[in-house]
Amino acid sequence: MSSCRVGLHLAACLLNISEARKKSIVENIAKAALLERNGQRHPEVSVLNVFSDPEYNRSVITIAASIDELGNSVLAACLEAFQSIDMEVQEGIHPCLGAVDLIPIYPLSGVGVEECGAVARILLKFPAAHRPC
Repeated sequence: MSSCRVGLHLAACLLNISEARKKSIVENIAKAALLERNGQRHPEVSVLNVFSDPEYNRSVITIAASIDELGNSVLAACLEAFQSIDMEVQEGIHPCLGAVDLIPIYPLSGVGVEECGAVARILLKFPAAHRPC
């Protein structure tokens, strides 16, 4: 039996960040995605996986949520990344664009690419999303 509720519209983001060697920073970025603005754990957001590659010094945090909540969760994780990752000292064999390199959003259940694109366009409107390396 599926663990998701019938009719739930789910999407995922594979957030790519320019840090893998400092585990506590990666964990704090992942935790930021899970919290509501009041600091409480959001019941409809999950971090499904965190993959870190120390040589590349990159991590991919897989965040899943209802399409209505995903943008807020991803934004919270991005803001934590911008505050925590020092791009002045960041090094790795993978070229980077900034503390957050890539924010792909994928449909999982009951959502299409159009809704995922709408979330991505909303995230583009935040000035912090445009910090260069």
